[in-house]
This record gives sequence, structure tokens and C-alpha cells, in this order.
Amino acid sequence: MTNNDSGVTAFVRAAAAAAPDEEPVALPGWQLADWEDLFSHAQGLRIARGDKLIRLHAAERALYFIASGVLEVISVASYIRVSSIGWFHPGSVVGELSFLDGKARSAEIIGVADSELFRLGYPEYQAFADAHPRKACDFIFAIGGVVATRLRNTLSNVERSIG
Repeated sequence: MTNNDSGVTAFVRAAAAAAPDEEPVALPGWQLADWEDLFSHAQGLRIARGDKLIRLHAAERALYFIASGVLEVISVASYIRVSSIGWFHPGSVVGELSFLDGKARSAEIIGVADSELFRLGYPEYQAFADAHPRKACDFIFAIGGVVATRLRNTLSNVERSIG
């Protein structure tokens, strides 16, 4: 995939149409041109069904935005698949923890279907932030919102399971 209008448009449309439980990146004030600015710093890529996008413990500080396809996040213990954490659809982002804290990956992510993505590494984000400081601030708060929503959903699921 290239950083063209169709990939950006696919992501933006999917994020706008996503249900809240799909945890899309919420930037209500952003227009298509704002996303194009961000994704002009990103690399487009494709993964096939069954391919690993992110490996457990990998040292990589990057976000992945799903333009099409489906990804599954799985927890792993001793390199044996333990459980599915969730499935992510177009309009969602994955890889936010390592992107924010610079630590190793905490789960594996595989393609459930052929998928098209945008990869935004930390140096590319910094270049975006240098060029668009206000947008970068809005964006990083939106990623923080994704993290907060996922944590709240996890805590809610734990509460339901124990009581």
C-alpha cells in the first residue's frame, strides 16, 4: 500500500463509522487533510492472513493504523498462545503501549485477514510533531484516550468475571 488518498480515506471512514467498543482513534476536529498530514510521515504496508505484525518482546516503537483487514492481539506465555485479547478492525490503532513508553512489545499481533496498514515510527512521529505541533498534541492525547479506553474496558471485564 502506498500513502495515497484511498488508504487514508479508508482509515478515516472506518474510524468515523466504528462502534465505540472497537476503540477507534477519536480526533473529532480532524479533517481528511489532517490525517493526510500525519500519514505522509507513515509507511504503508500489507500483511497477509496469518502473518505476524508484532512479535512478543520485540523492540519497536511504532503505531499501526488499520485501513483494511482484521488483526488479532494475543497474549503469549513461554511462546505458547494463551488467549486472544481482542480483534481490531479498520479505523483502529495497535502498538500504542510500546509507542508511548519505548519498552518491548507486550503481546503478539497477527493478521486474521489480509490487511492494509500505516506504520508510524517514533522518529516519523517526531518529524510530524516538528511540522505540526498542535496536531501532534491532539494526536498524542487521542492515543492516550485509546489506552485509557482499553484499560477501562479491561477493568470492567475483570469486574464482571469476578462478581
